[in-house]
Amino acid sequence: MGFLSGKHHLSLLAFLSFSLTLLVQASLNLDVSEIDALSLLTRDLGFNGQRDSPENPCNSAGIFCDRRISDNSPVLHVTQIVYKSQGFQGVLSPAIGRLSELQELSLPNNHLVDRIPPEIVDCRKLEVLNLRNNLFSGEIPSDLSSLVSLRLLDLSSNRFSGDLSFLKYFPNLENLSLADNLFTGKIPTSLRSFRNLRFLNLSGNHNLQGPVPSMNLEEFAVSGLATNSVLPKRYIFAENSTRNRGSAIAPLTSKASYTDPSEAPSPSTTPHKHHDNKRNLSGWILGFLAGAVAGSISGFIFSVLFKLFLICVRRGGKDSGPSIFSPMIKKAQDLAFLEKEEGLTSLEIIGQGGCGEVYKAELPGSNGKMIAIKKIIHPHIDAAELTGEDSKILTKKMKQIRSEIQTVGQIRHRNLLPLLAHVSRPDCHYLVYEFMKNGSLQDMLSQVSQGNRELDWLARHRIALGVAAGLEYLHMHHSPRIIHRDLKPANILLDNDMEARIADFGLAKAIPDANTHVTTSIVAGTLGYIAPEYHQTLKFTDKCDIFSFGVLLAVLVIGKLPSDEFFQNTDEMSLVKWLRNVMTSENPNRALDPKLVGNGFEHQMLLVLKIACFCTLDDPKQRPNSKDVGCMLSQVKH
Repeated sequence: MGFLSGKHHLSLLAFLSFSLTLLVQASLNLDVSEIDALSLLTRDLGFNGQRDSPENPCNSAGIFCDRRISDNSPVLHVTQIVYKSQGFQGVLSPAIGRLSELQELSLPNNHLVDRIPPEIVDCRKLEVLNLRNNLFSGEIPSDLSSLVSLRLLDLSSNRFSGDLSFLKYFPNLENLSLADNLFTGKIPTSLRSFRNLRFLNLSGNHNLQGPVPSMNLEEFAVSGLATNSVLPKRYIFAENSTRNRGSAIAPLTSKASYTDPSEAPSPSTTPHKHHDNKRNLSGWILGFLAGAVAGSISGFIFSVLFKLFLICVRRGGKDSGPSIFSPMIKKAQDLAFLEKEEGLTSLEIIGQGGCGEVYKAELPGSNGKMIAIKKIIHPHIDAAELTGEDSKILTKKMKQIRSEIQTVGQIRHRNLLPLLAHVSRPDCHYLVYEFMKNGSLQDMLSQVSQGNRELDWLARHRIALGVAAGLEYLHMHHSPRIIHRDLKPANILLDNDMEARIADFGLAKAIPDANTHVTTSIVAGTLGYIAPEYHQTLKFTDKCDIFSFGVLLAVLVIGKLPSDEFFQNTDEMSLVKWLRNVMTSENPNRALDPKLVGNGFEHQMLLVLKIACFCTLDDPKQRPNSKDVGCMLSQVKH
């Protein structure tokens, strides 16, 4: 129990770092083909030959390697190359394409020249490409969009030219900066398909044309584009109208001066005075009648328009139609079947909970793309039982649901399940998601335990990293901060590439009666994943999510859910308490999933279990935050 009895945060981090260092320093060899590639790469970049020894490249500054399994034996591969502000004056070698496991290439603030070699598209796992502030030139390789794992692409402050046709499809791209180059042509509409893009900078490319496609961006800059020289129509109108008023003043003034006030009426005009008075009186009466008629007509028209406005407002409050958040759904008519009473009767039910069912359907007009539709039923309340105050509270709650769903619909992150659309009906809400054919992590683990599927340790570790990244975004990078409140394997979905997607984020607090896995309606979460302090305060914090994540980590390594009968037959009757005792015993390996034992990753799995124990400490102040958890997990090398 010494590991968990209150050791300080820093001491535990030091212990974990020491353990991780021992693993990294294992005597492994770099893949032979990558040794030659690194030699060519560093030579062409402009190394002076004295910086690092080529005999052990993975110990060189700026080169980072990870262990991979090849032919049932571990071998090192280059995963990161980071050389910032080194004064390099060479070129980027085509040998870069031979580093098949490369995930990051960062060479900013150097003096590198020439083109980006087309061989870079062979780095299929590349996630970060940062060539900012160099002297690169020429066109970007047209097949760059084949690097579908890219999250950051920064080519700013270079001399790149040509059009932006290489921006075809980057589904995971979050940060795109092409500022201060010589790009020409139109801004491609394909940017709309970059579902995770949050930051965009195209400024300083004075020959780019056309508008930036409408997207949900947190930050963008397009200053310096040719289109900015054209003022919006409203400003042109204001400018012209001012000129017109100025030119109209002169005629009015000249007309006024035509009648000289110094000219007195002559006596000869007095016989006509009575006649003029009659004429003035008849003109006044006619003017009054015309004004009255015009006023009546104007009042009638205004009254009709005002009533129409009220009708539109009332109808809009009752049913505002579907809210679409993704270009995957091209038009509202594609979801028209959800507005019919029998819209879901013929669909397959793939899940069911206390708030409603989850259906599987084919999106109309999408060439077979599948969607998942979650039905959230409004709580049934008899109108006769509602007081005036109750009715106001219920109306406020429904508006809160819509507001929070609107917020969630704008969130995009590679490890969060995006909300595609929301359809509101008088008795329920429909939430439309992309269908994940690999189901939930809970379903996957259940099939693994039954022997129907396999889920090796590397896949489990990748899932843990994905959940940690999604949680960090919700806790630290989104404003307002979102606390999940019900993090568990059933809410972790797996996409076609077995990438983790957190589902139901941001909704647990807003949706009435969504908390269905506990005995009382005022408690949020699922038994076995709820932090102990919540039972006392009934307040959910980000550290409560961290506790739930720690339990999820343990489930990934142990292969059993907290509700498993195994834990009911232990003295502790709790996964967390059982894990604490096992990890401080003489044989912590008995906590490992038997299906994973013998794979050569026992040390790494025990490290992850220690991180799980760290996340499930009783004192929430001693638990790490989501960023720390992601950092620790990323240091577990394989």
